[in-house]
Amino acid sequence: MAGFGKIMQLGYVVVDVDAAIDHWAGVLGVGPFFVSRRVPYAEVSYRGQPCDAEIAVALASHRGMQIEIIQQVAGGRSMFTDFIDRAGGGLHHVCALTDDLEADLASWKMRGVDVLMGGTTTAGIPFAYLDTDPDDCGRVLELVQPTPGLARFFAKIDAAAEAWDGREARVDLG
Repeated sequence: MAGFGKIMQLGYVVVDVDAAIDHWAGVLGVGPFFVSRRVPYAEVSYRGQPCDAEIAVALASHRGMQIEIIQQVAGGRSMFTDFIDRAGGGLHHVCALTDDLEADLASWKMRGVDVLMGGTTTAGIPFAYLDTDPDDCGRVLELVQPTPGLARFFAKIDAAAEAWDGREARVDLG
């Protein structure tokens, strides 16, 4: 039976990344958020078709659980626009890391679960959101195969959260 590792991230899809950061930092005390205004993809597909979605992403950590906030800022139809249209935003997915994305995807496919949206970033990080939630209720599973650079970045986010004094909610990455 296909499984997955420890859930390490909660992914929220929103219409306004800055408003969401302000809420998480100001109301919930989570921060700082590392903000990338455009995540560059090498390639990405949605439901098996090429996808041109461009997203802004903000990442923070709270006691070892990563909070990801995603806003689609350009491009056409994607799982993000479909989720916003249907649900208005909110918790969209959970993420677990994998050592072998291709093997995990093959295992899930044998169970009848396909990739909803997936690809590779320009930094060479492969990812896949699995089609585990036909009702679009925040139960999508994302699998990411981290590079050493991504692991270092995640450690940096955790360290920043531990030292955060609550003042600056954003670390702008461009």
